[in-house]
Amino acid sequence: GAPLRAPVGRGLLGRILDGLGRPLDESQKGLLRVEGTRSVDSRPPDPLSRAPISEALPLGIPAIDGLITTGGGQRIGLFGEPGVGKSLLLSAIAKASSADVAVIAMVGERGREVREFVDRVLGPEGMQRAIVVAATSDTSPLVRRRCAWAAMSVAEHFRDQGKQVLFLCDSLTRYADAHRNVALTAGEVPSLRAYPPSTFGALSSFCERAGPGVDNQGDITAIFSVLVAGSNMEEPVADMVRGILDGHII
Repeated sequence: GAPLRAPVGRGLLGRILDGLGRPLDESQKGLLRVEGTRSVDSRPPDPLSRAPISEALPLGIPAIDGLITTGGGQRIGLFGEPGVGKSLLLSAIAKASSADVAVIAMVGERGREVREFVDRVLGPEGMQRAIVVAATSDTSPLVRRRCAWAAMSVAEHFRDQGKQVLFLCDSLTRYADAHRNVALTAGEVPSLRAYPPSTFGALSSFCERAGPGVDNQGDITAIFSVLVAGSNMEEPVADMVRGILDGHII
C-alpha cells in the first residue's frame, strides 16, 4: 500500500542486499542493523541549490586520475563490450578510491558473478566500506529496476550525511532493458530498436539523482557501465546515455 522503501544506515556497510533491500547474506552476518528506511523513488536535489563540481575525486587508477580526472559529483559512463573487464575496473575503483562509502548496484548480473565479485574481486578489504545491492538476471524486470533505485537511495542517505559517496552501477544497459520490459508490458509502443519512448526519461531521471549535494551535504560520484555490443556506440542506450552523463570512458 506504499512505495518501496530501502533500509539505510551504517549497519549496511559490508552487507549484500537483494533488489528489494533484503539481506542476501543474512545466514552469514545476521539481521540488518539499520537507522531507518528511505523511499526508492526520490527526486534529485534542486538544480540551482547544488554545489558546483570544484574538486577532483581520486579513483586510485593512475590512467584515470592522471589523464581523465574525475571530479567529486561527476557522472561518468564506462562503455565497452561484454567481457572486456568493466566489472574488474569498477571493483578496482571501489577498493582504491578516496570516497568514504562505495555503493555498488549489480543489475542483471549472472548469479555466480555476484559471489565471485564479492569474495574474489572486491574482497574483504573492499567490502569494509562497500554496500552491494544485487538483482541477478533471473529476477523479475520489476526487481531489477528497483535494485538500481534501492542502491541509489542508499547512496543518497550517505550523501545527506555529508559523505563522499562512490556509486557504481553495473550495468545501465540492463537497467534500461528492465525498464523496456516493464514499459512494453504496460502497453507502451516500441520505437527505437524496441525501446519505448519513456526510456530516455527513465535513464535521465535515474542518473540525475547522482551528482553534487546541496549546502553541507556530500556528493555522489557515479560510474555507470554501458554495454556496447560490437563496439557500436550508436546503439540506442549508448547514444542516449552519452547526452546524459558528464564524461565517457571507452
